Amino acid sequence: MKSTISLEKNQGGDTMKKKRMVTALLTTAMVFGAVPTAFAADNITVTVDGQKVSFGDQQPVNINGRIMVPVRAVAEKMGWNVEWFTYYGNTVVDGQFQQEHDIVLKNIVKKSDTYWAGYQTNINIEHQTRSSRIDGKTPYQTKEAPVTVPIATINGRTLLGIRDIAECTYSDIKWDSASQTVQITTKPVEQFPKYSDVLEYANIREGDTKRLQTESEEVNLKDKEKQQETTQMDESNYAEQMLRLVNEERKKAGVAPLELDSTLTKAAQIRAKEIMQVFDHTRPDGNNFRSLLDEMGYSSSYAGENISKGTFEKPESAMMLWMNSKGHRENILNPDYKYLGVGSAFESESNGLFDDTTSSWVQIFSK
Repeated sequence: MKSTISLEKNQGGDTMKKKRMVTALLTTAMVFGAVPTAFAADNITVTVDGQKVSFGDQQPVNINGRIMVPVRAVAEKMGWNVEWFTYYGNTVVDGQFQQEHDIVLKNIVKKSDTYWAGYQTNINIEHQTRSSRIDGKTPYQTKEAPVTVPIATINGRTLLGIRDIAECTYSDIKWDSASQTVQITTKPVEQFPKYSDVLEYANIREGDTKRLQTESEEVNLKDKEKQQETTQMDESNYAEQMLRLVNEERKKAGVAPLELDSTLTKAAQIRAKEIMQVFDHTRPDGNNFRSLLDEMGYSSSYAGENISKGTFEKPESAMMLWMNSKGHRENILNPDYKYLGVGSAFESESNGLFDDTTSSWVQIFSK
C-alpha cells in the first residue's frame, strides 16, 4: 500500500526529505498497528446474575477489543465445576506423544459413585478448541470448534474470552457500555438443551444404583445370617465338645457327669467377649462375674468360673491348660456342680503377612 503526500509550500531537497520522513512515520505507525495489543481492563466489571465477580490478582484483560477473563472465577460464580485434565494427545514430536491440557467445565445434575448425568465442555489449550458433551439417556457430543478468541496465559493464569465461557455454559451475555460492565445471565439447568433426556438418564441410573444397592444389602444380610448360623453352630459344637471333654475327666475321677445349661452357656458367651477386653473374673463394669448370672435370673449362690485367653482355637487346648492348673482342675472335677455353660470368642488381626487369631474360652459351673 502506498501513501502520497503533497507538500505545496516546499520544493526540491527539503520536500523529498519531508516526504521520506512522513513516509517513515506512516510505515512505523502501520507496523505497530499490526501487533495485537493487550492491556488490563481495570475499569471493566463482570457480573453474574447481578453479582460482581471478584478476580483477585489477575484482572480481566482487553485483547484487541475482546474481554479475556480468568476462567475459574467466572465459571464457579455461575455454578459450574472447573477441572484441569492433562493427557497425552495424538501429536508426536521426535517420536514422543505430546502432553495436552483441557479445561473441563461441568454442571452435574445428579451423580453417585458409579455415574454422573449432566453437561460438560472441554476446552483444549494446545489446539484452541472447545467441544461440549451432554450425558443423558442418549449421549450427545458436539464437534470440536475453534474458540472465538485465542486462549491466553498471563501470570500463570489461563484466560478465556468471556463470550466463549458464556456460550459453553448456555448463558446469555450483554455489554453495558454506560457502566462498562459485562453482564452474564445464567439459565436454570431445566432450560439447558436436552434436560429431560439428562434427567431420565439420571433417574434410570439412580434406579439401577438403588436396585444394585438393595441386592447387595440382601446378599450381605444373607451372608450375615449364614455367618450367624455358622457361628451358632460352632458355638453349639464347641459347647458339646467341651462338655464331652469335661465329663471324660470327671469319669476318670469317678465324679458324676455335668449337664449343659442354656442359660449358663448364654452367660458364658457374654463373658467370653468380656474377657477379650478385660482378662479377669471381674467384669469390665467392675462387678464379679456372678453379677451376670443375677441379671439373667440365675441363682449364683454357688457358681464357679474358668477362663482362658490365647492363640488356641480348639476346646481341647483350653481344656489341657485348665487340667494342668490346680484351681481350674478343682472346678472341673467338683462333685457339687451339676450344670455347665460354655462360651468362646475369636478375634483376628493381620500384620500384613499372616493373620493372628486370639481366642477366649469360658466355663461356668453351678449346682
